[in-house]
Amino acid sequence: RVWSGELNACWAQYQARLAKHLQEGKRDPQLLLSLGRLCVQSQLWGKAESYLEASLAIAPSWEAHVELAHLAERMDRTDAANRHYRAAAEQARG
Repeated sequence: RVWSGELNACWAQYQARLAKHLQEGKRDPQLLLSLGRLCVQSQLWGKAESYLEASLAIAPSWEAHVELAHLAERMDRTDAANRHYRAAAEQARG
């Protein structure tokens, strides 16, 4: 994908912000979820998976499970996708 210079700068700022938070020991599950979604849109599957799993490790959410399920489908990991869909449904039920 071809991004504009402004969007590339924004992406770099976001990554720097996350790195700073992680270095300071501040692990924000929403920030990690958002970064995972951005990585999915950029087709950075490995990074997306890492960020989404880190978000789940801090604060389990149905949203992160759904994102991981979609990512697993894109990577032809049917079993993992099904596992995350089930976890998302359980999480949503509370």
